[in-house]
Amino acid sequence: MSSYKQELIKGVFWSAIEKYSGLIVSIIVSMVLARILSPKEFGVVAIATVIIHFLQMFCTMGIGPAIIQKDLAQKELNSIFTFSLSIGIILALLFYNSSQLISTFYENEQLTIICKILSIQLIFASMNIVPNALMAKNKRFKEIAKRTLLLQTSSGILSVIAALHGAGVYALLISPIISSVGIFLWNIRYYKVQIDWRYDTKPIKSIFSFSSYQFLFEFVNYFSRNIDKLIIGRMISIEALGVYEKAYRLMQLPLQNVTSVINPVLQPVLRDLQNDKTILAEKYIKIIRFVATISFPIGIILSGMSTEIIHLFFGGRWDAAIPIFSILALSLPLQMILSTSGSIYLITNNTKMQFWIGIRNTVTTIAGFLIAALFFKTIEAMAWAWTITLVLNFIITYWLMYRYVLCQPFTPLIKELIRPFIISIIAALTLFILNSITESNLLILNLIIKGCITLIVVLTTIQLLGQYDILDHVKRKYTKK
Repeated sequence: MSSYKQELIKGVFWSAIEKYSGLIVSIIVSMVLARILSPKEFGVVAIATVIIHFLQMFCTMGIGPAIIQKDLAQKELNSIFTFSLSIGIILALLFYNSSQLISTFYENEQLTIICKILSIQLIFASMNIVPNALMAKNKRFKEIAKRTLLLQTSSGILSVIAALHGAGVYALLISPIISSVGIFLWNIRYYKVQIDWRYDTKPIKSIFSFSSYQFLFEFVNYFSRNIDKLIIGRMISIEALGVYEKAYRLMQLPLQNVTSVINPVLQPVLRDLQNDKTILAEKYIKIIRFVATISFPIGIILSGMSTEIIHLFFGGRWDAAIPIFSILALSLPLQMILSTSGSIYLITNNTKMQFWIGIRNTVTTIAGFLIAALFFKTIEAMAWAWTITLVLNFIITYWLMYRYVLCQPFTPLIKELIRPFIISIIAALTLFILNSITESNLLILNLIIKGCITLIVVLTTIQLLGQYDILDHVKRKYTKK
């Protein structure tokens, strides 16, 4: 087995441990909090979270990927750490002092204290940039997995306890604060970055050509990912935003816990192939094939079982989230594939092209959201706008990537998506039949029956179409044992 494959498998393994060990914790916490807190309380925190994510971009400024890509001395790393911390403190003060303006704009007084509390997160987020990048660069995926599980579990338990004791909306602030502080305390055990009081600007300049376009891409991508929430909170209602946000976050779980297992590993492992685009394209198409085979059926299954899933996770008072979740789930397959594209731009040092593509995609997405908000004024329309514009963005992004970055024909990618699409169609037909014959009030039983039957159909179709030889894989595993 090649060293690249060994490193990729090892990295993916520990990255999977990180994501899936904490997945159960996050699901349980989400289920409990959804039954204690109201959609409006989730909506208020969603507004503050969207704003703080915007400010965090100015802390990171594409520095993390630049550190992974380049070889820097400890003194240079200290200078970069000092720079990011300075920006973090300035932004934290700005966020703190703007809290009253934000609460006035959204006509909600709770936002004042929420923004002030979350300003702490900005400082620690800036302090985590350099050590986080070093953890990934040196492939400490095992330590990252242990760190994530510990922090998710502890912060989740504290959030539930606080909610049960009447903390209300403030229970939702515990996890982000504890996580940001805890990550820093954990990281400095391995990488003791220090403040460089003399402050040398040369290291910042040395990575600027790489990190600047990465930052600009993240800047424009922020709007395509978050403008829908800002529009809903202002033009529809905060309660509607709470419903939309819960459906969106639930839809994101497979995205966060499948591709985010692969993505942190891609750049550190494959960066040595940046000058051999043919081999890089060959390895990447295999990753797309794997992600597509998983994501297409997942999207259909989640959409087809949206009623049972929403009731199981959030309870009966979240019925308004059912159609939103069903629509957004249809976008999941392309989202999961598209989320891996950023690593290719980073590996090939094409962050400038990534930025310009990001601008085009963001314009398309924002246009779709504005049409939905101005002419339809419903969160269902906003969900459809997200799904439709994503299809357009996917096609353009990959066509440009294959033509100008990988310098390879675009047709192999299209061919890789045909079989997963067929598999998803068969899964949709299976769920359509099952939905027509199952009792609507048997929640758990319906999930088990539909899930098991659809999974068997999907696995059988994968085997018959020759997408993967599942039987041979199981046989070889059994023979080894």
